[in-house]
Amino acid sequence: MIKDQDAYRGDKGRALTARYEGVDPAVLHKDVVSHFPAAPSAVLDIGAGSGRDAAWLAGKGYTVLAVEPSETMRTEGARLHPDPRITWLGDRLPGLDGVFRLGVSFDLIFLSAVWQHVAPEDRPRAFRKMITLLKPGGTLILSLRLGPPDTSRGMHPVSVEEIVRLVQAHGAVVKAE
Repeated sequence: MIKDQDAYRGDKGRALTARYEGVDPAVLHKDVVSHFPAAPSAVLDIGAGSGRDAAWLAGKGYTVLAVEPSETMRTEGARLHPDPRITWLGDRLPGLDGVFRLGVSFDLIFLSAVWQHVAPEDRPRAFRKMITLLKPGGTLILSLRLGPPDTSRGMHPVSVEEIVRLVQAHGAVVKAE
């Protein structure tokens, strides 16, 4: 995951927050909503950014643990979305050490535009950690930013084939949208 990336701090982080908040999550995620568990359920929003998706999920009746490594983004998210169903935590892939210390598991793990920030060599560990945090029968929804990565924002190339290999290696099932 990104380590102290300037693009997510201070004014740059606040500008990204404003940009993220301008996107309607109901439109952005319309193709995957049918895979969500029934509310109320526990959701882990990894790389929660501005909190846009966490707030949307909380509004649907879910309890959300919003994990965001950028202090600026996390602070802005908590300020913009002061919902008691959202708990904010500073943590990051691949380890999610803070999440694991909580000793909880989730019905839904949600990564929207996050996977490209995980370095390729860290992805097997990151995927294993996420699968371990899922409750039996739980769902992992992961979106990919395909195309050339923005290296100035700590991004790396991603592929559907890589995700399929990771899913199969962990005995899970792929439902691509």
